[in-house]
Amino acid sequence: MKTGLFPALVVVAAVLSGCGDHQVNPPTEPAAPLRTPESMQPVEPVGPSSLAARGPRSFVGVWAANPAWCARPQGANSPITLTPLRFDAYGRNCDVARIDETGSGYAAVLTCAAQGGAQTQRVHMATTGDVMNLTYIDQDMRTVKLARCPGSPRAPDPANPLENIMKKGSVAPASDAR
Repeated sequence: MKTGLFPALVVVAAVLSGCGDHQVNPPTEPAAPLRTPESMQPVEPVGPSSLAARGPRSFVGVWAANPAWCARPQGANSPITLTPLRFDAYGRNCDVARIDETGSGYAAVLTCAAQGGAQTQRVHMATTGDVMNLTYIDQDMRTVKLARCPGSPRAPDPANPLENIMKKGSVAPASDAR
């Protein structure tokens, strides 16, 4: 047993001896920054937030002020559907022109089709779980509390590696189970 350990220690010592102090910069002399074309690329392209193209997971879905409206939408008592690019509600069908993350949620600028032309509206969306406070900034900060409708679609969460696994391993609906 001792004879097998000695050759392993010799190999480890040889590897470590190749790591001399001459390869490490002292703290008073940091290494020069990388100046390759790849290292000089911006992390995010200049321009509006990339959130508008992906849709934050927190607000994407179908929302209603009354949970009964999810199952039985009727005129003004209909849910609001939010996607990364659309804001659709009864009498208000809008494109999301811009969206910015704030400390408490997301501020969006909507371009809505209206009689006589396009109309710009601003909203703020703040979610906690399946509850959203939707504030109409240009309507005297009127706020509506909304609940996510059951079965509402959600934006994918790329930060959660288990999300795809959970979908694949989900339980089959009762009509399929035998």
